[in-house]
Amino acid sequence: MMQSSRIITAIDVGTTKIFTLVASVDNAGNFEALGHGVVPCKGLSKGNIEDIVEAQRAIRESVEEAQKQSGIKINSAFVGITGTHISFENRRDVLDWVGSHGVITDQDISRVPETVANASQQIGRKVLHALPISYSLDGEEGIKDPMGMHSNRLEVETHVVTGSSMAVDRLVRAVESAGVKVDGVVLDSIASSESVLTPVERARGAAVIDIGGGTTDIIVYKGGTISYSAVIPVGGYQFTNDICMTYNTSFEAAEEAKITQCSTEPDTVRPHEEITLPVLGRVAGLRVPRRDVCQLTRERAQELMRLIMITLKNADVTDFENFRLVLTGGGSNMDGLEDMIKRTLTGNVRTAAPNGFMEIPLGLQQPSYSTGFGVLLWGARQISDAGSANGAVNGRNGHANGSRADAKEPVSVGGGKSRFFNPFRRNGK
Repeated sequence: MMQSSRIITAIDVGTTKIFTLVASVDNAGNFEALGHGVVPCKGLSKGNIEDIVEAQRAIRESVEEAQKQSGIKINSAFVGITGTHISFENRRDVLDWVGSHGVITDQDISRVPETVANASQQIGRKVLHALPISYSLDGEEGIKDPMGMHSNRLEVETHVVTGSSMAVDRLVRAVESAGVKVDGVVLDSIASSESVLTPVERARGAAVIDIGGGTTDIIVYKGGTISYSAVIPVGGYQFTNDICMTYNTSFEAAEEAKITQCSTEPDTVRPHEEITLPVLGRVAGLRVPRRDVCQLTRERAQELMRLIMITLKNADVTDFENFRLVLTGGGSNMDGLEDMIKRTLTGNVRTAAPNGFMEIPLGLQQPSYSTGFGVLLWGARQISDAGSANGAVNGRNGHANGSRADAKEPVSVGGGKSRFFNPFRRNGK
């Protein structure tokens, strides 16, 4: 019997590139990549859209390329978000309405994220995620799932992620200008963890460190749930900019040197080795010791390591012997970075790219695409949760947010209730 399938689109709006991915997923959870588009973008700074016209152009071109490859008209998508405007809070709320029928039901639990999100609303801020960490039942702490229990007093500890309303709306406008409706927005680090973390790592304790173009996004899991997250305003761009400013060279030349010549370990470079960098305003290039360029990389990496260590300390991560660090994002490929962490912080670290859930197209088997594939996984889970609540697959003929080129009419995601707070679906977007 043929499995019905749904079409899901993910868009990773990064500081340096826009990555659009179209895939199908059947009822058994099997994914197939159908098309993608990767387009450079200069419209963002540290994850924030600053030039909306440039961002719109790059998103539109990325979407068009994904449509061309897949033969599918993209009507809507799930979108990743990061930036220095993102903030986080762990809060505790009393749920005095839960268990009003004598026992805590699945319907009660499904209402918790939206209840907490509504209580967390602030002027100028938009709640993106309200993720329950644990419950307290009549004073008993650390309960993961209280369904079926009886309670006179239930409290929930929740990890709440908010973003600047202006920044979130700007992102949504930029995507929708390409003719693509936004089904939901997911924090980049949550998305990346979907594609690179194993269930065992989530349960034992792990932090995903996603080093992107403009930011480093960190999310911490303890006991299988998210307990802490942060955005550090340092990413691959800062490494490249150090080379630009020091040697008065172009950004493109500095980026090439960073990728092909730089290491966080200058001592591994031969003493007399040199590289040539073009100098703005000069015909002849400048020959500089490769060790000197690597020293710039090392100093910036040491600064980033210091900020990561501060973040992990704030997350109450101290036992690194039993806690895994998972590096991902384009910046994690930097030569020597993983070794630096092993030497200065913990040997319990690995660098990860998306894998294990589908056949990754050639060229996308890189840490820089972890967020995009994670957005896809996260979006599929939202649709699955909503479909379970509705008792049916969302979308006509099993298509969720796209339609094949020969389909008679476009199909979009319907409504539905999810355990994961989604302000965009709730508002009918």
